[in-house]
Amino acid sequence: MRKTLFLIIMMAFFGMINAQHWTPITGTQYNMLVSGKIYIDGVVQTATTLEVAAFCGDECRSIGLCQQFFPPTQEFIIGSLTIVSNQYSGEDITFRIYDHSIDEELNLDCVNHVTFEHNTEIGNIGNWFEFAFTTPVIHNTTSGDWSDPNTWGGVVPDANAIVELGDDLTIGDGGAVTVTVAGLTVTDGNTLTIESGSTLIVTDALVCNDEDGLIIEDGAQVINVSAGVKATAKKNITAYTAKDSNGWYLISSSVNDMLIAGSDFLTETYDLYRYNESSTTWENYRSGHADFTTFEKGRGYLYANSNGISPAFVGTLNNAAVTYQVTAAASAASSRGINIIGNPFPHNIYKGAGGAIDNSNLESGYYELTYSGAWIAHTFDDPILPGQGILVVAKANADVTIAKTNAEATSESASKGDVKRLKIKVNGNGSEDRTYAYFSEGDGLDKLDNFSSSAAQISIINNENNYAIAHVGGECETMDIVFKNTKNADYTITIEGAEDFDYLHLIDKITGEDVDMLIEQSYTFHATGSEYSERFNLVCRNNTGIGENAETAMFAYVSEGNIVVNGEGTLQLIDMTGRVINTVEINGMQMVEKPLYGVYVLRMINGNEVKTQKIVVK
Repeated sequence: MRKTLFLIIMMAFFGMINAQHWTPITGTQYNMLVSGKIYIDGVVQTATTLEVAAFCGDECRSIGLCQQFFPPTQEFIIGSLTIVSNQYSGEDITFRIYDHSIDEELNLDCVNHVTFEHNTEIGNIGNWFEFAFTTPVIHNTTSGDWSDPNTWGGVVPDANAIVELGDDLTIGDGGAVTVTVAGLTVTDGNTLTIESGSTLIVTDALVCNDEDGLIIEDGAQVINVSAGVKATAKKNITAYTAKDSNGWYLISSSVNDMLIAGSDFLTETYDLYRYNESSTTWENYRSGHADFTTFEKGRGYLYANSNGISPAFVGTLNNAAVTYQVTAAASAASSRGINIIGNPFPHNIYKGAGGAIDNSNLESGYYELTYSGAWIAHTFDDPILPGQGILVVAKANADVTIAKTNAEATSESASKGDVKRLKIKVNGNGSEDRTYAYFSEGDGLDKLDNFSSSAAQISIINNENNYAIAHVGGECETMDIVFKNTKNADYTITIEGAEDFDYLHLIDKITGEDVDMLIEQSYTFHATGSEYSERFNLVCRNNTGIGENAETAMFAYVSEGNIVVNGEGTLQLIDMTGRVINTVEINGMQMVEKPLYGVYVLRMINGNEVKTQKIVVK
């Protein structure tokens, strides 16, 4: 039987890799035979690049050349590992493993030993020996910073490590870092704290049975696949100030069904609201709604306290996709479709194609409520942080799935692709606002009035609506920018994405300044209180046409239903058939009567200088 098995194994191993890493001793008297399958962390291995060697102490007693497929049982095995000795019996035999695909001995612990017995066979068809290996468990030798080698006695664990805490540790004590390990157990009585800006990634098993054992500071992330992980996820809250209505937050829980009663969100002075989409009302927890008892997964809440106390979500981290029902039933245009949802995970998520929140039933983008009381729009490449609630606009009544993924979204919508855009920001008086222009067709995100009246606003007019995210179409060359303000202060406009354009000018219609944003990068202006006007025009172009000069080609734009021309000379308005339909003498900046909708060419003639420009009238 032994000879037959040996011949079968040899046939199965025909053509195997002949290289070997170890060299066994020679000149021995006795031997035994071991055949079996390789297991690593309980998983049977099928790679044919793995070599197993038998050792007694540090002395190699045999090698099993790379495992091969064994047809009789449809398995991958190490066959006929002949272990040799000069002692008849009694020696302890352990095993090591080498991977020829990476030319490295694997740092694994041997689980199954054998005792040497001369002329003994271990493992056969149907009862293979298990060459079992496990990833060694690493313990920190002292408390301190995870990234400090001294914490581990010399070597910081790598991404393949399995770690079991031996003392308190902090990730990010010396600055924001990302730590990746295969497995991690936070043992009872020890604490792992992840500082703001740092990330813990556990690719296999994360275990923590104590809510005080895993502390996730606001701004930190935990990315893992394990269920049942208990933690404390903190949320930084700055005290509410009644003067400017500062200090309101949209929050969202990353733990499962945490009870509100008894939590530290209920300070001496607090307010906690949920938004009722159907009735467009904010419902206060303090009013005693019968079903308002827990922080629902996937729902966002409006919260403030005047104590300056930073509360925490405490419990078992949510580990599964969440379905949240959104509605678009409100009749009022200003509140139609508004829903407050939130990030239900302890890691960043994204909204858009490929992200955790798909846009199929939602308008593009979302709103964040800032401490200064501004509704700031965000797009697909802005992360939704752990503990953060957001405002979204539903297109219809629908169930929205929030998937458990930290994958970045690729665009606002799967149909729009990688579109060019501008991000226009205004800063001043302690607040920021922004608006986006996408040069594609599609729906936009309506501009909301800010939560605080003192925060300035900026938006784009498109199709007679004000947008925080406007899809202006690929032919758009002029945009009307609305600025709203209630405070007498200085403000600065900056634009991101300008590098995609050959010409980008911001025109202040109050001061008459024409700012080349490709050169100046920003524009600072003064605004008096209670201003609300289409104060700015943004003129942009990403090609100048044949024979035109990028610095001088643009001299006209469409604003408030008229064509505004800035220059000197004779202006000809030419339709697409080449017919001159209007001729006007221009001296400085003046308005010209707008023709019917369509594409036109403007020709400015001043002596020997002739400039032309295409313009689209909507």
